[in-house]
Amino acid sequence: MEEFKQTYLKKCTDLACKPIDFLESELDKALQEGVVLEELALNGNQKQLFNARVQPMQVLAVCEALQTDVNVRSLDLANNFLNDLAAQAVASLIKSDSSIQSINLAGNNIGPQGAVAICKALSAPGCRLQALSLNSNPLGEEGMLAIGEMLRANISLRALDVSNVDAAIKGLVGVCNALGAEEGEAGRCNNTLEALDIGAHNIHVPQDTVTLSLARMLACNSSLTELGLSKHRMVDSQLETLVSYGLLRNKSITSLDLRANRLSGFSGPQLERLLSEAPHLSCINLASNMLGDSGALALARTMPYCSWLHMLDIRGNNISEQGLVAVAEALSMSPHIQVLLIWGNVLGPASSRAFADTLAAIEHSQDRAGQEKLVIDVHPFEVDGRAQLAFVQVD
Repeated sequence: MEEFKQTYLKKCTDLACKPIDFLESELDKALQEGVVLEELALNGNQKQLFNARVQPMQVLAVCEALQTDVNVRSLDLANNFLNDLAAQAVASLIKSDSSIQSINLAGNNIGPQGAVAICKALSAPGCRLQALSLNSNPLGEEGMLAIGEMLRANISLRALDVSNVDAAIKGLVGVCNALGAEEGEAGRCNNTLEALDIGAHNIHVPQDTVTLSLARMLACNSSLTELGLSKHRMVDSQLETLVSYGLLRNKSITSLDLRANRLSGFSGPQLERLLSEAPHLSCINLASNMLGDSGALALARTMPYCSWLHMLDIRGNNISEQGLVAVAEALSMSPHIQVLLIWGNVLGPASSRAFADTLAAIEHSQDRAGQEKLVIDVHPFEVDGRAQLAFVQVD
């Protein structure tokens, strides 16, 4: 790390910018302990940088120093209000054939020009970057269209987060087309990306065009295993389209994020159908919808029979006693469930007792079998003989 430190300080001098004090101290600490830093964590939200965020010229110095380094694998520059100039510096780093495999640029101020520069670097032959987060940057429609074109050329990326980037309809459709072009269509289809988050697209009305593009992408794509569709304002009829024409034709998705949409109890039959007919789907996040008792009853009916389902999140769905009791009873017959999150619903005496009894029986059986304990965000206790549930923070 001594060579990297000296190179970095020289770049700061050449660019007439102040070295990042926190980075200097981390490098000194690594040298004293004789360890090699594989990650440069320069997230502006951490205590040491909160009042001294990384500036664009400082990013340029870091990126130029990293071009000759072979140790650092991950670069975190999130939440620093960085602009397109910093994005161009990162693009140069990506082009340089460095050892960097993961870059986090979430929560900055990178616009369309910065996105285009990064996409050009990612489209170059020999690119090694495997994970990129541009979450919460104002990329706009132009930036998302550039990302779609990049995906047709790139073969290294495995994870991409472009949630909350003001994507607009054309941008989302462009990304979907790049990931789901049918054989014989113009343009190459990306078949290497494994995780994609395009949640919170900031389109303020439900869009059937986007839903149809997503369904078409899912029907054609065979590489995606994780898909984030949170805050899409998806309604029940759109979920039906997505399930019928996309998810049930896809054979690779194992994790699906549908948080904070507009799904009601009428989506129950579609969720029941999805879970029972998609044996590859092991994790589903339905938090912050309005499934109610009808949706919970549909999930409870299918839980015991879906041995492939390992994680279910139904927090904040306005589920009351009837639905929660059904979920608790289904849980007792679902030893395959490893994570269940239910907090934020209407927990009453009956559901508290049902979960207390179920969790006690599960704990006893898991102790006897030597299995891993169920992860759940409630803990049962009793007051004057009445069962109560307390919230438990789950990472």
